Amino acid sequence: MSLNLECLEWINTNKSARLIKTLKKSKQITNNDLASSVYLLQIAPSKCSQSKLACLMSNQFVNIFDQNSLKSIHKFKGFDKSPTTTITEIGFYSKNDDLIFGCSDNGSLRCWDLRQNLSGENLDECINFKTDEEREFLTADINREDSYFIVGTNKNIDNALVYIFDIRMNGKYLHKLTESHSSDVTQVKFYPNTGSKFCSGSLDGLVCLYDLEQEPENTLKIPLDRNNDEEDETDSDEDPDLMDQVLNADSSIQKIGFLSSKCLEIDQIYAITYTNDLIVWDLQSHDVVYQVKNSNKKEVLGQNDSEDQEDEYFFDCFYMRPDLMAICKGNKSGGFKLLNGNDVLCDSLCDLNEASSKRMHRDVIRSSYWNGQNLYTAGEDGFLFKWKLIDKNTKSIDFDDKTKSNKRDLNEDMESDDEDNHFRAQSKRPNKNNNRKRSLNSRKK
Repeated sequence: MSLNLECLEWINTNKSARLIKTLKKSKQITNNDLASSVYLLQIAPSKCSQSKLACLMSNQFVNIFDQNSLKSIHKFKGFDKSPTTTITEIGFYSKNDDLIFGCSDNGSLRCWDLRQNLSGENLDECINFKTDEEREFLTADINREDSYFIVGTNKNIDNALVYIFDIRMNGKYLHKLTESHSSDVTQVKFYPNTGSKFCSGSLDGLVCLYDLEQEPENTLKIPLDRNNDEEDETDSDEDPDLMDQVLNADSSIQKIGFLSSKCLEIDQIYAITYTNDLIVWDLQSHDVVYQVKNSNKKEVLGQNDSEDQEDEYFFDCFYMRPDLMAICKGNKSGGFKLLNGNDVLCDSLCDLNEASSKRMHRDVIRSSYWNGQNLYTAGEDGFLFKWKLIDKNTKSIDFDDKTKSNKRDLNEDMESDDEDNHFRAQSKRPNKNNNRKRSLNSRKK
């Protein structure tokens, strides 16, 4: 199968993106130049209506975009009172697209209501979860019933921690898991199809699977309506036996996610490592069903080609249809490929580079999102793109999205005239009046 990537929408959030890229090439970049550059760290889609995209920016602002047009809807800074605080991850509630949460390295998890102040950049949190321990909250997620949060922390003196918060418990954690990981927890995820199961990935190379409904004997039951203040003095039980399975990736985990090979229910989990490995496990048998090891690729490609591979990285994977898994592979220049999971070494579904398109990223892609119809990518160049996949031969992956391509730039001076002219030339339609004049002249002759 041969595919084309068509840019439907794009938006630039970084005024200095072009300057930074030029200075990098000329090796004249300074720390002040890097400090003024703003890039996108994460894409978080709304889960209820799939109408919004929240983007976490390196200047610690959260920018909310319309998912169809990429028009900016809202922009706020959730931790304005603490300028040194770094937001590490954001996400939407599962049942309410106006509620968004974020965790930070100051050891807090906060929630904001986007309806509070649509015109201002400062939002007061409506919920704030904290603990008494000095821990950085590195990653967080919420279950599909909006009843539980899970949070992964850094490694302090002892192991890294995984907290489970009950939203109804006024900031107190329900469980604290201390024996799951021996190094920083890089990502936690609730299963999309159940509210009780979740997983965590860590720098120790392990992916742990849990189930809150196991109801271990040593789990402390805390009533929802508590009138006795003494019960609030201590948090709930530590290290309940919630773990269901442990998967080993043999390398530090960078990203984890769920896959559905049947397009009906979630049946696989994948992990992307910092050594550029991709592993997929079956959730029922817990067996490895697919893997691409960076060391194996070097053996197949040879020494010269393997050196080029060091500039490339995996950043996502998803099923385009039940028999076709697409693997996203980017390079440091901003280009990326969609590889066929059935033959990742030889079969490239599409390749977006400077030779094939001028409308592309100019730096590393930090986050992506596939909604079943379109692919969204965000990167260190400050750009957010919306792509449409089109089959060159049969157009079987045309989802009848008739949205016209609109360019939006938050900073008008960013793009060069050459690139704008190139983009307009591609979308320019023939002039019907000129065609009519030509036909009349031919008849007169």
